[in-house]
Amino acid sequence: MAFGRLVNDKIVIDTNNALNYKSKEGDIQQRKVDTALIDIIKEAGQVAAMEHGAVMFSAKINDEWKNYFVNRDEKTHNIVLKPTNSQNRDDFIYINSNVNEQGYFYYTINQKKESAKELVEGVGITEHQNQDGTKSHYLETNVRLYNEELKKELSEKGNEFIAVISNAGIKVVNEAEMKAQKQEQQIQQTQEIKEPEKTHNQEFGR
Repeated sequence: MAFGRLVNDKIVIDTNNALNYKSKEGDIQQRKVDTALIDIIKEAGQVAAMEHGAVMFSAKINDEWKNYFVNRDEKTHNIVLKPTNSQNRDDFIYINSNVNEQGYFYYTINQKKESAKELVEGVGITEHQNQDGTKSHYLETNVRLYNEELKKELSEKGNEFIAVISNAGIKVVNEAEMKAQKQEQQIQQTQEIKEPEKTHNQEFGR
């Protein structure tokens, strides 16, 4: 599931482009740039696989905005970023799907190509001064979905509405409703994490 909103007449997909995060101990840590990029591109790939329109990933690289069409292979889940202004394969960026020893999927950016190295090393980072004196850092990236019908509906309904995008289709809902859905997802995830612990404790107590 993904969320999109109308920004400057374009459907922008919600992605986590923040480098800062809070550790389990409550300390503010900073993610690696390639880790943050993978999260953003993975989200873009998921939306592209839903086939509700063309998906574009944009990044400010060495002070210049570059745009890429996002394609995800249905079988391998590998993601390819194809520049909108080039058909040269040397300019393509490949994000490979891998499986670790435990059977979990994870992505890596193939940095053997100069185009991928340029993205990781040259992507823009903005700095934001927080009220408590700390600084937050964000990657200068965005993901957009091209769907004229959806754009028209979002435009007619107004800024308080957003699109909930999934394999099943697209629903336009009030943003307050979206927040409730996100909260429900978090509760479900917490329950799923706690459930195995309960089972383990019951077995241990026998």
